[in-house]
Amino acid sequence: MGTQMKKTNKYMSLAAVTLAFSFTFLSRYIWSPLMADVSGEFGINATQAGLYMSAFFAGYLVTQIPGGIMADKYQPKYILIACTVLGGAMTALMSAINSYEMGLAIRVITGVSSGCVMAQCSKVVALTFAPKERASAMGVVLASPPFGITLAQSLGAPLNQAFGWRTTFMIVGAVAAVIVVLLAVFVQPVEKKAPEASAPRAAAQTAAAKAPGAGQAGMLEGLVGFFTNKQQLLLGASGFMFMFISVGFATWTNKYVQSIGFSPVQGGMIITCYSIAGIIASCLSGSIAQKLHMSHRNFLMMTLAGMGVMTIIFSMQRSYTGLILVGIIYGAVSYLPSTHYTTSAMMLAGERFTATAASTQNLLFQMASLIMPIIVGRVIDATGSYSFVWYIFVGCAVVAVFFSFLVKNDERP
Repeated sequence: MGTQMKKTNKYMSLAAVTLAFSFTFLSRYIWSPLMADVSGEFGINATQAGLYMSAFFAGYLVTQIPGGIMADKYQPKYILIACTVLGGAMTALMSAINSYEMGLAIRVITGVSSGCVMAQCSKVVALTFAPKERASAMGVVLASPPFGITLAQSLGAPLNQAFGWRTTFMIVGAVAAVIVVLLAVFVQPVEKKAPEASAPRAAAQTAAAKAPGAGQAGMLEGLVGFFTNKQQLLLGASGFMFMFISVGFATWTNKYVQSIGFSPVQGGMIITCYSIAGIIASCLSGSIAQKLHMSHRNFLMMTLAGMGVMTIIFSMQRSYTGLILVGIIYGAVSYLPSTHYTTSAMMLAGERFTATAASTQNLLFQMASLIMPIIVGRVIDATGSYSFVWYIFVGCAVVAVFFSFLVKNDERP
């Protein structure tokens, strides 16, 4: 009966955790379309408005590793519900702010609630899906970033125009209540066992369990294991470069296309098409690798090289149609690698520390998001041109391919 319930509910469970992860991006980026009206009401300048995004990101980074450790030690279902409730409440509370400082504090807390979510989602996948199914399942979960961003961009402005920014925050916050119900119903508390573990991996885990000190779990054991594993560090370095490109493209493309004569609306449409293609590609990433009979490492090398090629092709486009079409392909290629980075990290960590590995890897990746605007912004200020940005992205792709090549883990998804 219990096994049948797991089989029946695992795809609904996947949908529920994907929506929970998507909500973190919706709550983060809903600020963008509401920024102008809030700034006007409180007399906030551009730097202060930008700090609202930075405040969220600060809270988000701080809770990455603690979130992974908690997911590996406790039931991820309940942590995920608590985080979603807190994130929804804080987003709704933004409707009641009466000062800039109050809003800043709320954004930090919202980021804290969001930072634990990715680890819980990855742990639910590890507990619910067999190892051979995880790449496909993680591909669906990792479609959350472009999905959440697309929702924020497409819903924020119409809701703001119809109801005002305060009510928009309330509506977005209320979405969390629906997700919490789905999590409560479909994500089942389960034993921390690896479903259908392969024989070689099971043998390795048995040997590890018999090793001296293996019984001393400790809060930081998974974290130490990550940073002492050369393969994890190589994946992290490769993924850092990958994230530099993908976040950089989404950040600077609108301004770039304006610099060559197009409007902000046209630039936004290019990014929207890029994101939608990314959602579809991420969901299919694991299945594509399986159909091609490619290992995680080889699939990473192929798609990262593809990102470098698409960067060059995109930089050569001068027509709006060309930018849209190439942007769609670029988006699809750019969202193929994430699944294989995360799945590889989980596999290298072993079943006990899948969430710690996923969250620690995500922390390394997000550091690229932190420094990319500074580096690229200074390059643009120094050169007065966006041309060098594309050279930087191509260079990052080359380095990412090189680090992926050094990874010895070569299992197929």
